[in-house]
Amino acid sequence: MTDPAFWQPAEARPQLWRTALGVVVTAVVWIALGFLLVWLASKVSDMPPAMAMDATTWSGSAMFFLTFLGLHVGLAIALRLLHGRGYSSLFGPRHALDRHHLVNGALVMLAMATGLYAFMGVENLILPEGVPPPIHRLRATLDWLPGLVPALALILLQVSAEELAFRGYLLQQLRARFHSPLVWAIAPALVFGALHFDPDTYGPVNATAYVLNATIMGALAAFVTLRTGNLGAAIGLHFGNNASLVLVGLDGQLAGFSLFSVAMDPASGYATYSIVAQTLVALAIFGLWWRWMNRHRPIANAAAPA
Repeated sequence: MTDPAFWQPAEARPQLWRTALGVVVTAVVWIALGFLLVWLASKVSDMPPAMAMDATTWSGSAMFFLTFLGLHVGLAIALRLLHGRGYSSLFGPRHALDRHHLVNGALVMLAMATGLYAFMGVENLILPEGVPPPIHRLRATLDWLPGLVPALALILLQVSAEELAFRGYLLQQLRARFHSPLVWAIAPALVFGALHFDPDTYGPVNATAYVLNATIMGALAAFVTLRTGNLGAAIGLHFGNNASLVLVGLDGQLAGFSLFSVAMDPASGYATYSIVAQTLVALAIFGLWWRWMNRHRPIANAAAPA
């Protein structure tokens, strides 16, 4: 007997109008609660909203991640009002997060990030000065440690919100109506990628490369979710990727939690190389995992990449 399909909770009310309205309700609640939290932080700290959200400081980074609380609340409201199901159904048909998958996904991405950062360190040792960006310490370890656990908790709040929205809500709703991965995997991943488009920071070339990276990662997460039948692995992968920020961040870019920082121009050629390298390594890891799964845990209804 096979486990229920990941999208089973959405089969009762999969109408597209419900899904579209659910997206609107979720977005409105998310934006409204985000503005409210920033306003409250500004009042409490007696600082302008822009300073309260300054991502180069610990408190500013914390506020950025805390605004994703609204996405959780919006999803819970939309699910109950429009689909008659609970928030926990987004995790899968068993209404529970697979912690084993969560931990494994996080470890995979943390290992990948560690390897890429280690390679950058080797580049700093062997390449001429000025070719690779320098890595420098932002704060003392004893100043950084007290904020480590709350920082990781806030990052988990953010990544779980995004995965619940894209690989939970949208994936379940669309897969309940359409068989093609172009609809349930690629289309939401394109939207997910487009939300990362920031040409002012990254320049047109690197902003496009970043969108491509986020799109590919989103599509891979969708295939992983359907293959495992639970959202745990996708949340773990996303968490492992973003949690690496607490060790090494990018100057001026959410480095408020970071112990070290890379002094890299986001619009530089080296940044292009870094984005492309991460994308290729992630694709290679996914390919190895998919091949292993097909050999050792074949299932009849596995979702195959197109």
